[in-house]
Amino acid sequence: MIEIKDLSFNYKGEERLFSSLSLNIEAHHPVLILSPPGSGKTTLARILTGTAEKYYWGERSGTFLIDDVDLFALDIPERKNYVARSSQNSDEAILFPTLLDEIAFPLEQRNLGRKRIREELEGLLKRYDLEKYSDSDTSELSGGEKRRLNLATLDAIAPRFYIYDEAFDELSSSWRSKLLSLIKEKEYVLVLGSHYLGEYDDLFDSVYEIRDGHLVPYEPRDVFFSFPCLKDAEDPHLLRLEDISFSQRHRAMEEGGLFSLSVPSFEMKSSSLYLLTGENGAGKSTLARIITGIREPDNGRIVLDGKEIRAKDRKKKVSYLFQNPFNQLYLPTVKDELLSVSRNEELISHVASLFSLSLDDYTQELSYGKAKLLQGAIFYILNRPFAIFDEVDSAISYEDTMTMLRLYLESGTAVLMISHDERIISAFKGERYHIEKGVLR
Repeated sequence: MIEIKDLSFNYKGEERLFSSLSLNIEAHHPVLILSPPGSGKTTLARILTGTAEKYYWGERSGTFLIDDVDLFALDIPERKNYVARSSQNSDEAILFPTLLDEIAFPLEQRNLGRKRIREELEGLLKRYDLEKYSDSDTSELSGGEKRRLNLATLDAIAPRFYIYDEAFDELSSSWRSKLLSLIKEKEYVLVLGSHYLGEYDDLFDSVYEIRDGHLVPYEPRDVFFSFPCLKDAEDPHLLRLEDISFSQRHRAMEEGGLFSLSVPSFEMKSSSLYLLTGENGAGKSTLARIITGIREPDNGRIVLDGKEIRAKDRKKKVSYLFQNPFNQLYLPTVKDELLSVSRNEELISHVASLFSLSLDDYTQELSYGKAKLLQGAIFYILNRPFAIFDEVDSAISYEDTMTMLRLYLESGTAVLMISHDERIISAFKGERYHIEKGVLR
């Protein structure tokens, strides 16, 4: 039995985030907590793993028991045998340059023999379909592949209590189903999410939300995906890709490990919404980087309004919201970030309100979901004619996703949305693209 009793917490100098929060988790009865960005889900995970008060200047009271062992009395290294989490930010959890090193490290920390470590390592690589990347540079993985690496590393730690923080986001639908099966095998599980996924059906005995510092039973909400129906833009633009091909060899992969992408044709026009789907590692983010000029194709043409456009000019025309928002945020506060793209303080105050942001918040202290909203606000102010949302729906609510789409489309921007969420995909009204076996269809 896991017992969290009367947990209270606040960051030093700030209002209390949790007040007498309590939760019991029984063996093989996983629990789900659903709440919007900034409500405290990740902070709760950090409290339970011991990092919140140690590294984030927090003050805590209450008890956290696993089979009558008081984990709050244990330091972080001692606590990891009992509880560990997968981070919603895949990049921040990766410590080593290769997958092999990343997964092997926690196995070595468990003092397993060399033969056992090799067997466990091979099993985890196979379980998460990472065998072909075992010697690859972790920086070359897609967002979904990094997520699977995080999950494999969590399994290598093998704690009693698993915390999955937005772990389903960035995974393809097939991998979400596999993760569900793996969760059912664990003894104690807590899943944290920003919105309800169809994959959650019939898995959880208890579903809660965080409200005013307490856990309360989750109240199901009907989600209405109101994709905007817009009129033609007054000054329309058309971006077109013709006969694009791209290939790249991973630096650390064995010979023959060549990634390739073929785009016979693709186009985006003003005030229109497009959907791009495909398995993890299929090439969705690679296509986004080609469109935005971060990568150059081997062959083909990219044309804007009838004229071929160079990579450096595409960077000024296409906004690309990365999967990891923190890779595009550098300045101390939300206000600083918004002022970096506009000196109009009235405008930035208005946009901060539209995206539910507080100007005084420190950027690196934002939740992952709030960081995505800030990322969206920055590019909204830039008002480029094209935008690519790379998994923007992960770690934020459906309502925030629809709001962001509406704001961009109403401003005349053409939006390409990359998503794995079946609820969004099934409700989508617009032109769809899909990458399969290296070809955009």
